[in-house]
Amino acid sequence: MPKFKEGDRVQVRARDAQGKEAQEGRYAPHLANAVGTVLKVYAPQEIAIDLDLESLPEAVRQRHAEQQTRMHERWLNSLSEEARNRLTDDEKSFQLRYVALLAEDDLLPLKATAKPATAQQAKPPAEAKPSPARAIKRAPAEPAQRPTPEQLEQLEEQYLKTRKRKGS
Repeated sequence: MPKFKEGDRVQVRARDAQGKEAQEGRYAPHLANAVGTVLKVYAPQEIAIDLDLESLPEAVRQRHAEQQTRMHERWLNSLSEEARNRLTDDEKSFQLRYVALLAEDDLLPLKATAKPATAQQAKPPAEAKPSPARAIKRAPAEPAQRPTPEQLEQLEEQYLKTRKRKGS
């Protein structure tokens, strides 16, 4: 039985890479002590972890921010001027996650009491901006039912009406 499940809070164990491990990329010492959430468990040696940006070393965090800025600019430049003007504030936001694939042995479970609701809580309260996607408690849920074609049409009409109102 797997030691971790989706939604568990974990910390990357601090240790030196051994043998071929460093060449194969199975352990990244620069991620030692980083904290994150289990996204998906593929196998005991393949667990996807969404790392909290605040827990990453400064150099990694800075490089991640630079990449995010470049990708955001590239995406905006690929859009026409008209399409850029129609974007809502939510659509303009661009947040990259830092996800690493690690082995079960390289992870330490965190206690439930130390579990933050969002990654931004490590910042001072005045700067905290909770991310709706991260604030949601991930629990094993039943697969969502697919909407019928009629429901899809209604949802699309509602969406287009709200876009039209915001654009006017």
